[in-house]
Amino acid sequence: MTAGDWPPLPEAIPTPRSLLRPFSVADADDVYVYRRDPEIVQFLPVSQPFERADADHFVATQVLADPRERCVWALEHEGHVVGGVSLRIARQQLRAEIGYELARWLWGRGIMTEAVSDLVDIAFRRLPILKVSATAAAPNVRSTRLLQRLGMQREALLRRHWVHRGRILDELRYGLLREEWERNDIANSG
Repeated sequence: MTAGDWPPLPEAIPTPRSLLRPFSVADADDVYVYRRDPEIVQFLPVSQPFERADADHFVATQVLADPRERCVWALEHEGHVVGGVSLRIARQQLRAEIGYELARWLWGRGIMTEAVSDLVDIAFRRLPILKVSATAAAPNVRSTRLLQRLGMQREALLRRHWVHRGRILDELRYGLLREEWERNDIANSG
């Protein structure tokens, strides 16, 4: 299989308590609601205050994303978009990088862990990738815990790597190799 003819990832991915599905223009209202919360976007490159026009622009970029490079899904829970998940694909390097965000009122319930775990499983099952990675600002403890629950290993600490809203932050890089995922998949299915 060459890098140009990889199979597409599913448009919709049902998880135990949510649905990953394509963004639509109608999702801007929901995105506006959850992204106005400064806690949600404290580590995201999102303008603050977050205005309705920002929600429209964000949703438009998600709708227009090229799935050969970046697959994006709205995370729908109980009929509303409450976050999103993305998979940036580096075909030449046989890697994918995951990104995610979730409304604060759903933090700590395992909804994002389910969604990201299911997406990682699908990515390894369908794509000829060697690794799935993710980055998180070092102070973003919730995100690093999620990555650890997925079995990802901390690979690097990039010191004073990111300037965000006047703060100089360290960045952590996590990764899960195909063989690690396969060992975990076999252990969980047996």
